[in-house]
Amino acid sequence: MTLNVKHSYSRILLLVLLLIAVTSGSTRIVVHAAINVPDNIRVAFFINLGANKYQSLTPTATLQSAGGMNLVWRDPQGSFPVGIVPAGQGVQFTLDGYRALIVETADSNAALTVMKKVQASSNAVYITQLTKSGKIVYQVTEGAYSTAAGANSALTKWASSGVASGIQTLLSARIMGPWAVETGPYYGLAEAQAAADRLGNAGLDAFVAMKPQNGALAYVVRIGQEKDALSLSALQQAAAAVGEGNTRIPDASEPYVTVRNSMTNQGGVSSTASLFAISFVGGAVLRAEPAGAGGIQLTERSKRIYRGSMEMSALNQSLAVINDVNFEEYLYSVVGTEVPSSWPLEAQKAQAVAARSYALFAGVGYQIANVVDTTLSQAYYGISSENANSTAGVSQTAGEVLTSGGKVINAVFSSNAGGITADNNIEIWGGDNSYLASGVLSPDDGPQKGKLDWYYVALPSGQAGYIRSDLLTDSGQAHVSGAKVLKVLEEGTAVRSRPQVVSTVEPIARVGAGTLVVELDKVGEYSDYSWVEAPTTADQLLVSLNKRSKTPIAGPLRTLEISKTGPSGRVTEVKANGIAVNVGVGDNLRGALGGLKSTLFSLEETGRYTIMNGTGVQRDIPNQAGTLQVISSDGNKRALTDPNVYIMDGNGNLRAATTTPTFVFSGKGYGHGLGMSQWGAKGLAEQGYDYQYILQYYYKNVTIEKDA
Repeated sequence: MTLNVKHSYSRILLLVLLLIAVTSGSTRIVVHAAINVPDNIRVAFFINLGANKYQSLTPTATLQSAGGMNLVWRDPQGSFPVGIVPAGQGVQFTLDGYRALIVETADSNAALTVMKKVQASSNAVYITQLTKSGKIVYQVTEGAYSTAAGANSALTKWASSGVASGIQTLLSARIMGPWAVETGPYYGLAEAQAAADRLGNAGLDAFVAMKPQNGALAYVVRIGQEKDALSLSALQQAAAAVGEGNTRIPDASEPYVTVRNSMTNQGGVSSTASLFAISFVGGAVLRAEPAGAGGIQLTERSKRIYRGSMEMSALNQSLAVINDVNFEEYLYSVVGTEVPSSWPLEAQKAQAVAARSYALFAGVGYQIANVVDTTLSQAYYGISSENANSTAGVSQTAGEVLTSGGKVINAVFSSNAGGITADNNIEIWGGDNSYLASGVLSPDDGPQKGKLDWYYVALPSGQAGYIRSDLLTDSGQAHVSGAKVLKVLEEGTAVRSRPQVVSTVEPIARVGAGTLVVELDKVGEYSDYSWVEAPTTADQLLVSLNKRSKTPIAGPLRTLEISKTGPSGRVTEVKANGIAVNVGVGDNLRGALGGLKSTLFSLEETGRYTIMNGTGVQRDIPNQAGTLQVISSDGNKRALTDPNVYIMDGNGNLRAATTTPTFVFSGKGYGHGLGMSQWGAKGLAEQGYDYQYILQYYYKNVTIEKDA
């Protein structure tokens, strides 16, 4: 009996220990609290927030949908249906700004010829098709300028370029603008179009337009495309003479949208589409909503197709294009873009919660939008980036966000932390952000797995470069320095400037089978985890540094050294010619040094070394200038003029150097290194950890809360 009790107790104890072991790597806690995750999010594709702020500009937005679209007018007065765009038919949107009229012709082929010439240097060229004096004419204009002065400069440019030479024009080149006379309102679109045709047959530029009046959307006709108000009275008299009633000069503050018939040329194929020109003032918004299954294609974003609706409006004298989309469906694309579909589901879920938190923390960070579609917020590439795994990751964490102190955190993440996360306060942007785990080891070596090593070698020509390890073998010989001599296996083997094959970059040399080369170093293939950049010249670095340095560096650049690092080993300061370079926060060093993948790097100055002459006098290169001379084994001296030299240090190690300063950066990781490492999340998921553990590994003192 006693024995049985002991066995039962042992089984209970074992069960408890097993439960502890199972739960130790998993939090399995989601708090249901009063966190409100909105149904929709607004993503800016194109928006102008002003000088020195975010600007992504386009003169035109071109939309189409396989299921058709419903167009809606929205403004502070209300929302009004505009019409239906048939399935597969394109429609364009722009602002009714100032333009340079290059040519007006009755020859459509001539107009297309001019358009193609102008398209070589401008993405804001239009062909407007209209009826004038009983025939169809084509106006080729360029620009969507906010001022007449901008259009005038363009007019001068195109007039002198000769793009319209030899074409018979019906109207002299001039500036067109948003000033017009208005007639109407009319009972509907058909009546307004008939009035526009009558005015056009009288030789006037006339277009149907829409505007809100008395709680409804009214149709009017706008007559003229003038650069100022000086000619409006004469236009008003001309319109009245045609017999159109209610002819008036509208106030400049009245919102409107003009509808033009536009010819387009995409990929050499011409077609016609409606072009909606939105007034700069009045807050008018045109919204395109999908009428059927499928999303909306935005040509100016690589023809990607997006869920949700598109809104076009004027902001800061520029066209704004905003995607209003369901929050969770937005995340389908974000997670699918940020994380490969082949990654474990727990990594997908961790990414979904981090991305949802990051976007919710942003608030309305872009004036009329919450986020943008680039990596400045989160990469968002539409329906084509969605996949079953990313969608599952989002759906299985629906509404979940990370909070600290009851507030959603700024859950920043990066591609690869290089093995250790950064310290924001000291190394990256500054500030506490105590919920971002600092100096946490991260299993980020995934990008390196399965890749071959590369040898850094000295060639018989004196050049140095990288050859992939499978293209070399040990020759059995040794260099006089003791370094290993390797033999090339294949004819025409490429020698690269960095350990990576880049098809668009020519090798620095090609060598034949049997060529002997001297091993200088052995490194991993270039990846997001471990990388070596090609040598950068002093002139290139000086230009890059001076673009971002608060105090210009007086050239030439002789030396560049790492002068400060932070807790994770990331570089926080460099000195140029012995003087600290101020580029602001630490993460700015990536751009200042030519676009490095991270600040977790080391730096080799190939043109910097100390030599000792026969009398024991030391000389620091390049700080002490002058000609270098070498003595051969037969005692003859010669000036060292070759760009590449090989020297042995005091320990007998062979080193590749240069006679002029160049700089080689090698490092770990990709991105700022704060918060969650995406590759690290993959590594933890592959070790069996769930998404909650992963999140609480990279974000400290946080709670996973679910939308109330």
